[in-house]
Amino acid sequence: MTVPQDISSRPSGFASIPLAVAYIAVPFGAAITRYLGGAEVSAMGPWLLLAAIGTLLALYRPKPGAKRTSGFVVKAITFLLLVTGFILYASDILASLITAIPYLYEATPLIFLLFAALWCLTCGMPDRADFQRYGAVLGLICILDTAAEAALYHAVPSIRWFGNADILAGLLLVSLCAGLRPGENQGGEEEPDQGHRTWRALVMLGLLACLSRTALFAAAWVVLCFGRGRISRRVLYSLACVAALTLSLFLPTTPSDATRYTDYWLWVEAIRLFTETPSLLLTGFPINAPLPLDFPIGMSAIWEAATGMPSSAGAFLSQVPSFWLRLVLAWGIGAPVALLGVLFVLLVRRLTRLGAGMTAALFAQGMTTPLLYDPAFGVMIGLAFVLALSAPKRRANIKHAPPPEAASDTETNEADADSATEEWNLRPL
Repeated sequence: MTVPQDISSRPSGFASIPLAVAYIAVPFGAAITRYLGGAEVSAMGPWLLLAAIGTLLALYRPKPGAKRTSGFVVKAITFLLLVTGFILYASDILASLITAIPYLYEATPLIFLLFAALWCLTCGMPDRADFQRYGAVLGLICILDTAAEAALYHAVPSIRWFGNADILAGLLLVSLCAGLRPGENQGGEEEPDQGHRTWRALVMLGLLACLSRTALFAAAWVVLCFGRGRISRRVLYSLACVAALTLSLFLPTTPSDATRYTDYWLWVEAIRLFTETPSLLLTGFPINAPLPLDFPIGMSAIWEAATGMPSSAGAFLSQVPSFWLRLVLAWGIGAPVALLGVLFVLLVRRLTRLGAGMTAALFAQGMTTPLLYDPAFGVMIGLAFVLALSAPKRRANIKHAPPPEAASDTETNEADADSATEEWNLRPL
C-alpha cells in the first residue's frame, strides 16, 4: 500500500507549519516558560490552535490546487462560534466527559496520526528538505543549549532549557531519516534528492549533543546501515554515537534524571506484575484506575520529583514515560504487536531508507519517550511516515540535487562510494 500521489502534490505554503511548531515554537516556548518561572504550558495548546487553522483552511480550500469553496465566510463564522462556545463552556463539557477522559488520553496516538494525515490532505505534505531544514535549526539549538548548560552547571541534565532531551533527539532522528538518500521507486522513477549537507551535519551533531541513549543507539544503526557517503564515514559517526552514549553513563546526575529512574523502575515493576499475573499481558490494566504498584522506600521522593505528584495518589498510565510500556499496560501485548505488524506490511510494500530508518527510531525511542503520546513527536512521526509511504512525484517547486555532471568532486566521490557499497547497504532499500 502506498499513499496516493495527490496527497503530496502541489503543497501549499502551509505544508511545513507543523514542523515550525514542533522544531522551533514548542522548544522556545518551553525555554521562555522556564526562564519566566511560570506554570508549565499545556503541550496540546499549539496543536489545538493548528487544528483550528487547518479546519479554516479546509473550509476555504479542501486540498491544494482545488477551487475555493463557496460560502467560506459563513462557514468560518459558524466554526469560530462553535470554538468560542467550547472555550466558554469547556469546564462543563469536560465535567460531563470526566469518565471518558482517561480513554481519550490513551487514544491520543490515533488522534495525532489522524491530524498528520488530514494536514497532508488539506495543505499538502512537507518534503524531505523541510524536515532537514527545521532539523538543522533544532540541531543548532541543542548544540548551543548543551554547551551553555555544561558550562553553567558542569552537568548535562536530561530536561534541558528547551525541553526533554530524549524528545528533542527524537525529532532530530526524524530529520536524520529524512536526509537519507532516496532510491528508485515505483515505475523506476527516482525520487528527488533534497536537502543540504550542512543541514544534515547540524542534525547529526545535534543528536550527539542531546546525549539521549536510545536516540544515539538508533542514529548509529540508521547511519551505519542506510547513511550517505563512504562506509568509513558511516562507521566513524556510529562510533561517535557509541562514545557519546558511553559518556552519558558517567556524567554527574542531576535532579531531572529522576525521570529516567522512574522509567527504569516502571519497567521492572511491569515485568513483575506480568510475571505474577500473566493474563494481564493480554488484557492490560484498567485505564481509569491507578496501577497496582507499591512504592519502595526512597522511590516516593524520586517519583514526586519526576512527576510533580505525591506517590500516595498512585501511578497512572498517563505518567508512564515509555510509549511501548504504556501501550502494553493499557491495551495488552496485542496493541504493540498489531502496530508493528501494520507498519511492517506497509513498509514491505514500499521499501525506502526513510521508512526503514523511521521504524528503527520508532522502536528505540519508544522505550524511553512518550513517542506518539507526545503531540509534537507524534505528529512529526505521522508526517514522516506519510512521506515515506507516498508514491514519488517530481514537483517543480522543490529543489533537486544537482545532476552528476554539475556536482562537485566530493559529491561525485560520495556517489561512487555509495555505488561501491550498494550490496552491503541493503540493496532492496
